[in-house]
Formats: sequence, C-alpha cells, structure tokens
Amino acid sequence: MQRSTERILTTHAGRLPNPDNIAAILHARGNDPAAFDQLVQGGVADLVRKQMALCNDIHSDGEFWKARDEHYYNSRITGVEMQPLQADEWPSILGHQQERHMPEFREFYTIYDQLGNIPRPGVVNPRPTHKAVITGPMQYKGQDAIQHEISVVKAGIAAAGAQVEDFFFPLLGPGWLGHFLFNAYYPTEEEYVYAMAEMFKGEYEAVVDAGFILQIDDPGLADKFGLFYPPITVEAFRKHAELRIEATNWALSNIPEERVRYHTCWGSWHTPHTTDIPFKHIVDLMLKVKAQAYSVEAADVRHELDYQVWEEVPFPDGKIYIPGVIAHKTTTIEPPELVAHRIVRYANIMGRENVIAGTDCGYGNRVYPDIAWAKMQAMAEGAALATRQLWPHAA
Repeated sequence: MQRSTERILTTHAGRLPNPDNIAAILHARGNDPAAFDQLVQGGVADLVRKQMALCNDIHSDGEFWKARDEHYYNSRITGVEMQPLQADEWPSILGHQQERHMPEFREFYTIYDQLGNIPRPGVVNPRPTHKAVITGPMQYKGQDAIQHEISVVKAGIAAAGAQVEDFFFPLLGPGWLGHFLFNAYYPTEEEYVYAMAEMFKGEYEAVVDAGFILQIDDPGLADKFGLFYPPITVEAFRKHAELRIEATNWALSNIPEERVRYHTCWGSWHTPHTTDIPFKHIVDLMLKVKAQAYSVEAADVRHELDYQVWEEVPFPDGKIYIPGVIAHKTTTIEPPELVAHRIVRYANIMGRENVIAGTDCGYGNRVYPDIAWAKMQAMAEGAALATRQLWPHAA
C-alpha cells in the first residue's frame, strides 16, 4: 500500500459523481449487458482522467455502475428474494429511523425524505417498491460476476492510461450490507452475519488477486447506533458491531492486511446527526479490523474534534490513517489552508508518513458534481500546502 513518504498523498472514499449518460448506463444494466459493459468502461475511463487531472493520487473507478438490485444478488448468491414493500416499510433500516429519534426535526424530515441530499427543482424521490430478503440458504455462486466486473473496470483504467496499483476497489462489508438485506431465514444473528461474510469472502479475494487495494465499506460501525428504534445502549451496540467485525475479519482471513483499507463514517444523509455515536466508543473496535489503513469521517462539524481521541489512543505501528479533510454534507468548498491544517494536525499526532488525505465519504450523490470536483481540487491544493509544512527542507 502506498504511503506518504515524500509528500502527502490524496485519495477519497470511492463514490464519484455520475457520468452525464448515467440514465443510459442504468437502462443498459437491465436490458443490454454488452452495451452496459461498454458504457461502464467509458465512464470509468472518463472518471479516471478526471481524478488524474485534479491531482488525486489513489483512485477508484467511481462506483457509478454499482447497484444492490435483483441482478446483483442473483449473480452472486442463492436464497435472496426481492419482495414488495408494505405501506409502512422501507427497503433499508435507514427509512424514518432518525426521524423517530429526533421528533424536534420532524418538519425537516418531511421535506428531506422527498428531496434527499441534492434537491432538484420539481424532482421528488420515487417511493421504493421492493426490499431484499433472505428466504433460504445463502450459497455463494463463485467469482464469475466479480471477475467480469473487474475486467470491465480494468479495461477502463487501461483506456485512461492509468495503472491498477494506483487504485483501490471498494466492496461492502457484512455490517453495511445488513442495512439493506433483511433476514427471514437464519435463526440466529451470528448465522445471518456470517452468511453475508461468506458471500463476500470470494469477492474480496478476487479484488486483491486482480492487483487492487481492497476497501471495505462499513459505515455501519458508526452510523447504525443512531438507527436502532427504540435506542440501545452503547454497550449493546458494541456487542452488535463486534460480531460484524469478527465476521469481516473471517472473510479477510486469506488476504494480507497491507492489501486492505477500511472505511467507516456516520452516514451520508444531510441531516442533524445529533444521535451519532462518539468516535471514542468505537475506535478500539475499528482497530480490530484486519486492515492496514483506516478511512474515517473527520471533517464534518460533528466530528471535527475527533482527532482528540488519538491523543489518548495510541495509533498502532505500521498502520495508515486516512482522515476526512473534505466534508461531503456541505456545498461549501473548503479552503486549501483549512485542508492543510487538518492534514498537519493528524500528521503531528501519527507521523506524516502514516497520513493520507481523504474524504468523509463518497462525493457522488452527496454533493453536486461541480462542487465535488472543486472539493477534490481543494484537497490537492491543501495537500500541497501541508507537504511544504511537513517537508520544509525538500527540494
């Protein structure tokens, strides 16, 4: 895994703004697989060129082509059905949960549920119609689906003139998939969680075998605390999260930790976040994940002071920290000086070679595309300022 040995490197959390032809891409996904592959390859190539032009160092494919739909599940596992939603149901545990915790913001949520993160004039979010439910044994069908996806992404990377070693490939963690995949089959929580981990084990290994750094996307370590209704205690949540970390590590058992980075955050919805669990209650659990690098939300105002946790918790030797120095819940563009200040603050705690500048979460569908690219540029400029401060005698 790359380190900031001569300058501060930059990266992001994976999701990038959609290509302009995203409607055609999504249509082709379910209707014309060959056209879908061609469109994805072209979209990946365009987003790679954009990242390179904006001086990003460690890239992703943009993830615009991914979906948790019937095709996704059917191409990978048995035992999952898409079932119609009842009137009071949502396709994930995210629906209305925060509203129940924060009745003082009910008027806000009435509007937010219709408009989402990026409101557009005259556009109301369509109500989902189905949810994914485990109704039988989840048996992994093998790596054919992920291998095909990897080949398409690699072709896009090559078309842009980039190298795979400069890329990470994000995949869901079991704890995050559980937000969207309901259990109606396994009698115990442990069987349910490990069934999801078994689904991912082959996916993780295929990504690493292809030469990518694997990123485990697991906002559930942080965001799920505020989604339980009725609320649960910190102690109960820690037990809930620890099971999922144990299952994640089991799925990573054949992969060297230096090929893994782990991302968590407190969710991408642009809401009050007054029920976020404090970082101090989960930092030790995060460090149990078998990964060399940890990507964590740190620029949002609810978590700007989380660097103080590391003044009490020793950062393990050999690890890499990727703090968010760019927020994804605001359209305000961070000045490069603030980005540099955030980077240097972490570098002074952990060592400059152990810090890579990152984002709180993905840019795509969290901020408008032109804002996202401006934020990426601000990160590169801020990293350059931080480099001059941290390597003052460099040529």
